[in-house]
Amino acid sequence: MDRIISVSSMAFDGYPLETALDELAGLGVRYVEPASVDKVFQHLVEADFCDARAAWLKDQMAGRGLSCVSLSAHMDLSRPDSEDRFRRRLEFAHAIGARIVNTIAGPMSGLGGFRANIPIIGKRAADLGLTLALENHGDLVDRGRQIVEFIELIELPAVRANYDTGNAWYYSKGAINPAAELAEVAPVVAHVHLKDPRVEDGVMRWVAPGEGILALPAIGRILRDRLPAIPVSIELSLRQRSKDFEPRWRTPEVPSLSEIRGSIARSLTSLQAVLA
Repeated sequence: MDRIISVSSMAFDGYPLETALDELAGLGVRYVEPASVDKVFQHLVEADFCDARAAWLKDQMAGRGLSCVSLSAHMDLSRPDSEDRFRRRLEFAHAIGARIVNTIAGPMSGLGGFRANIPIIGKRAADLGLTLALENHGDLVDRGRQIVEFIELIELPAVRANYDTGNAWYYSKGAINPAAELAEVAPVVAHVHLKDPRVEDGVMRWVAPGEGILALPAIGRILRDRLPAIPVSIELSLRQRSKDFEPRWRTPEVPSLSEIRGSIARSLTSLQAVLA
């Protein structure tokens, strides 16, 4: 079965979205995951989630031979304004041809607001034929069996999980084996973000999968055996750093395009090898 492998535009942090699209097309990538992570990194800002910008992005992708199966649209779903803000993200995703919209759920303190909002947000996703994928983020969607139970308690088929291998390791402070946890949460997973940490002198950075701590062959086996049709997106946050699991920051230095190209090319080669 053919598997959709995307590359997040986050790899091009420091460059315009058009540059990311140009570079990915030049690398022969077929699928791009446009990235909008509220207050962290945004190739798409709040004003972009409208019909006009959706039409623009769809044309930009088509002109380069790119498609989109997933949109990264991370924001807190527990706030009073979340329903309207996320509705526009869902409609944007539908307009550009995406099938999955990835987001965080919100902080533990926001459980009440999330419970009030998610039936409406989830129904809108279902009406549009979309899957809303909640990412494991050390918050309302945390780890292991809790992820499965949290998704199942929502009782909406359109709401599933986006499993992020890097988040699993980072938010557990290195205690969780992402491959083992991916197998545990597989029944509710609709999408996977592939990230690999490397730690040097106590400082973490994200590297091409297969070049860090992540047991990529084990992840590949889980994807092949348990999640054969699930889309995977390579998410290279090349500017992010964390020291001793403290809050992450972005370096002022922007990687060169040649460095980014190399990281993406090596990521694709390593992933395709473990999926073969």
